[in-house]
Amino acid sequence: MPNNINKKLRKVAGAINASDEQFKQLSNLADKYKNKSQGEIEEEMKRLIGGFSIAEKNNLIKKLQMLKQMTELLDTAQRRKIDMFIKLLSK
Repeated sequence: MPNNINKKLRKVAGAINASDEQFKQLSNLADKYKNKSQGEIEEEMKRLIGGFSIAEKNNLIKKLQMLKQMTELLDTAQRRKIDMFIKLLSK
């Protein structure tokens, strides 16, 4: 399974011209959150969002919307999580 995720990440990273370092960051994030429940991820997001400026929130929303468009990378449950993150950031 991790190899499959890395293949998908590598494909997306190539499509957006991501550097090796950016790909590594994407891969690390995927590993960090892959076994967490939606509740755990939501709580962590709430903690992080509290320190963001409005500009940072708007920037992150744009990036999440771009990620959501990469349908080959995400399944339905993951797209729902992205929607939840966007909702949290929009508050």
